[in-house]
Amino acid sequence: MTTLLAALEIPLLGVLLAAGLWLVLELLGRRLAPGSLGRALLLRSRISLCLTVVATSLAWWLAGRPGPIPFSLPLSRTDLRDGVISLGLIWTLLRCKAELLGKAERYSEQLFPSLPVRDRLFLFDVADKLIGSSVLILIALLILRLVGAPLAVLATTGGFGAAALGFGAKTIVENALSGISLYINRPFVVGDLIQIPDEQLTGTVEQIGWYYTCLRDLERQPIFIPNGLFTVKPVINSGRIDSRRVWIEFSLRHQDREAIEPIVTVLRQALATDAGIDQSKPQGVHFVGYGDAGLDLRLLCFSASSELPLAWDLKQRLLLAIGKVVEDHQARMPIQHASPGEV
Repeated sequence: MTTLLAALEIPLLGVLLAAGLWLVLELLGRRLAPGSLGRALLLRSRISLCLTVVATSLAWWLAGRPGPIPFSLPLSRTDLRDGVISLGLIWTLLRCKAELLGKAERYSEQLFPSLPVRDRLFLFDVADKLIGSSVLILIALLILRLVGAPLAVLATTGGFGAAALGFGAKTIVENALSGISLYINRPFVVGDLIQIPDEQLTGTVEQIGWYYTCLRDLERQPIFIPNGLFTVKPVINSGRIDSRRVWIEFSLRHQDREAIEPIVTVLRQALATDAGIDQSKPQGVHFVGYGDAGLDLRLLCFSASSELPLAWDLKQRLLLAIGKVVEDHQARMPIQHASPGEV
């Protein structure tokens, strides 16, 4: 029994360390507030970190076992240990990334309560990209270490690789650099409604990747756009509009010309007292001309909110107010008669 325990000393020590680590992470996580990001990450990383400790001790024990083993290990004990630890860190990072993205809105509100929703989600999107890049770098370093490629060979092949990349993968490089530019300059973020007039594309930004950006159009169809397009085409970002214009044209009968001035006066007073209208921007009601069907008037104002549904509510309220004011002044709107060819 003593001999068996001595032979399994390293694996048993690894199991004990993993159990202790699990207990420490559990206690630290339980001390934090329920639903907090720190607690979620600590509890999320328990399995990967503890299994990494067990796997590392087992690999170290197998690599240093004096007797024959049923399989060959072409790596040294140090390389094997470092490889297992790297894989464990990669696994832990991926689990933390899944936790962050799965509840991005809740955690972003905890960390950045004073920022707008779109800015908070943008920061979490950047964190997603950084974690993904860290994973790729760890995998690349692990592969290079296992292969044992010397630095001189890497430098030589890197030069040829850069030249080949410049000629054969120009589009990929262009899209990747454009993706980095989108994160630095931030012409739009996730959640913004944008338009690309030259391409007749309109949609809400759902994801900004390294190589392409995903939009969701008005028909709820996904549109994948190479990032390089945004460097050569103008983009209209409707998501950053500060208010929305409300433009209403209406008419009165020709015989109601005397009612124009009192109707205009009442409507201007209504605009000046409406809380849903941005009073710092131009507004007005004007008689603009004599039309074939009647006297043409125009109402202009800007909504106090940039939200489209609120602008629609404002326009509906103004349309109803116009009808009531016209009726109160014993005026009428001309009836539009359809021509014989119209349906």
